Amino acid sequence: MATLLDALNAAVNHHMAGHAQAAANAYRHILTAEPAQPDALHLSGVLRAQTGDAAAAVRWIGRAVRVRPTAAAPWGHLGAALRAAEMPERAEPVLRRALALDPADGDALEALGASLHALARYPEARRWLDRAARLRPGHAATLLNLGTVLRDQRRFDEAEACFDAVLAHNPAAGDAHLARAVGRLVRGDLRAGWEGFEHRWHRFASPPWAGQPPGGATILLHMDQGYGDAIQFVRYAPLVARIAAQGGGRVVLETHLLLYRLFNHSLGRCLGSSIQVLVRGEDPPPHDIHCPLMSLPRAFGTELGTIPGGVPYLAPDPGDVERWRGRLAGVDGDGAGLRVGLVWAGNPQHRNDRNRSIPAAALAPLLSVPGVRLVSLQTGDAAADLNRLPGVAIPNAMERVRDFADTAAILANLDLLVTVDTAVAHLAGAMGVPCWLMLPHVPDWRWMLDRADSPWYPSLRLFRQPRPGDWTTTLGTAAAVLKAQAARAARMVTG
Repeated sequence: MATLLDALNAAVNHHMAGHAQAAANAYRHILTAEPAQPDALHLSGVLRAQTGDAAAAVRWIGRAVRVRPTAAAPWGHLGAALRAAEMPERAEPVLRRALALDPADGDALEALGASLHALARYPEARRWLDRAARLRPGHAATLLNLGTVLRDQRRFDEAEACFDAVLAHNPAAGDAHLARAVGRLVRGDLRAGWEGFEHRWHRFASPPWAGQPPGGATILLHMDQGYGDAIQFVRYAPLVARIAAQGGGRVVLETHLLLYRLFNHSLGRCLGSSIQVLVRGEDPPPHDIHCPLMSLPRAFGTELGTIPGGVPYLAPDPGDVERWRGRLAGVDGDGAGLRVGLVWAGNPQHRNDRNRSIPAAALAPLLSVPGVRLVSLQTGDAAADLNRLPGVAIPNAMERVRDFADTAAILANLDLLVTVDTAVAHLAGAMGVPCWLMLPHVPDWRWMLDRADSPWYPSLRLFRQPRPGDWTTTLGTAAAVLKAQAARAARMVTG
């Protein structure tokens, strides 16, 4: 027993000293000798959580609580790992169990508040985070989570006070800068928001470009966020090219393979050699200065009234449009009625996917609108969900899609796109294609608050949840508007 205790103490010392591999090896040796040793199981899981492997943490700590179910700390750490693994539904009962065993567990209080926040249960989340903040005043992670909930409840002054408190102790706290920036952007305070957003990325070895005349330099524009962000902010690339050309400079646009054909056709060719579009590689191409696409609004000092409004700024290849016209006619008959594309789910790995994606069964109001030819543009596992519903058979146009250039060609053949907040909404907006965007009660910052239009994309119409989780009202409203629009289109054809 003394030998095992000594081994455990040595493992804990390695762990506390930050020697992760040595601690992992020591825990492994202990568990080889005694597979059900609860402290080694628990701390192995904690170590994995600290190194970013939340799924492994859940497995190890789950074993620990089965061996010793009356210990509070493992329950709290298991709940936190479940939350980190984007499983807040499972985290909630685990964290409530932890707090029943130890009501003063600050980590469990914070994790429960964060889990309820992820489930869009904002008043409950705030109550638990308030308790955590009273228990440990000034705790940075608690203040950050509390401020984020307050921001999503539109209590912006209180939220900023939380973020400011974090930054007062640690001015370099990037998460707090970003959280504060989101609150400012969603209210339309773009200039302040862009400044805060600069804390999201690690700088290159080359100096950043911030709008100054570049002389004869080569400016590298590059993706640092997702596809939708790249589509939204690539509108600035021609503006950069004009500035660069004045001093004999040039622009290189580095992008993902799935965006290459679209960007090269729309930007590289139409501007000749002023923009060279490249597929992103392991190392950046030769350049003198650089700017992430999402930093371009800051470089140009963009405010609501100065958003570059030249839409469309992306366009598919005409040959692709013709090919997809024939393919779509083959799947929906090219008959009468509005051709409407439908996307109901985003990337399941997105941290807010449970709130922004729509269950297929909730689409029933849209599916029953007469005079509409629906075409699915859904990708991923969710693509099969719609046709599992009784009596529903909607063709999916995405089976032969290679990249966003193909998706753009499909959009060019639609009368309307109805979608959740995902990259295809940005593509429709960049092309000027009519698009109805279904938004959760707490939207992404770029859609701001309460308005039904977007200053970024004139062809978008925004349909918002009136309360968290209420897709019934949102989709019912959209279906009623679609029914009226389809009826008008039918009268125009027959009249």
